[in-house]
Amino acid sequence: MTKVSHFCYTLVFLVLFAGCTGVRTQKIDALATWEADRPVDRSVFKIREGEKLKFSVRWLGMEVGTAESEVKGIEKINGRDVYHVVVFAKSNALIDLIYPVRDEHHSYIDREHFHSLRYEKILREGRYRADEVIDFDQDNHTAVYFSRKNKSKKQMLIAQNVQDEISSGYWFRAQPMKVGDTVHIPAMSDEKNWDLQVRVLQRDQVKIEKLGTFEAFRLEPAAAFQGLFVRRAAIRGWMSTDEKRFPLMMKTKIPVLGTITVVLVGYEGW
Repeated sequence: MTKVSHFCYTLVFLVLFAGCTGVRTQKIDALATWEADRPVDRSVFKIREGEKLKFSVRWLGMEVGTAESEVKGIEKINGRDVYHVVVFAKSNALIDLIYPVRDEHHSYIDREHFHSLRYEKILREGRYRADEVIDFDQDNHTAVYFSRKNKSKKQMLIAQNVQDEISSGYWFRAQPMKVGDTVHIPAMSDEKNWDLQVRVLQRDQVKIEKLGTFEAFRLEPAAAFQGLFVRRAAIRGWMSTDEKRFPLMMKTKIPVLGTITVVLVGYEGW
């Protein structure tokens, strides 16, 4: 994977803040339960049908990519009500000349328990193609991975209440937190279980052009994700403290490329 594709994954990371596409810290045992029972607080944040968040990724003052996340509505997975969340990420015309990216992610989040029941990703990055789906059996702590492209299938053990690369962000938005906290998220990425850690550093006032000024938590993932981000890349994110819990902005400094900034530029559904 080339460094150019980091632009769009940076966008997805902003949507997630704590999602697997942004941070990887420590591998955990499949049946780990240390913080998996930590409940969401619906008075802090509640997923809203129709919420749409739009982001711009900027490098050297230029927009090089965009992303959108949308809560499409409530559907059924194995008889359970789920929120269907879709994330699209793409490079713009400039990057398309070098390495066009058109990525699509689908997460199906259990409406009651707030964990993932299904995750799909369709990746189009240069000549690389992937079309994968993971079905999670949260009761039996197993998951079935299937590649539509390669027709390969495998079963895996999963951590209790494991999150996928999208649901982890929505679960994180619903966590009570204060300055000094470290939030742990049991999540699956690359067919492995991971402990994702995000530190709450302080409160800031963050001004977003055309959207206003927000009271925000300054957040720092404990470590960078190998492959999608250069190792040891410094990442800082800001999330609003109000009931919207908007991912507002993210900055990361990548060797050679320099600083990339991702900013919320629009929202609907609130």
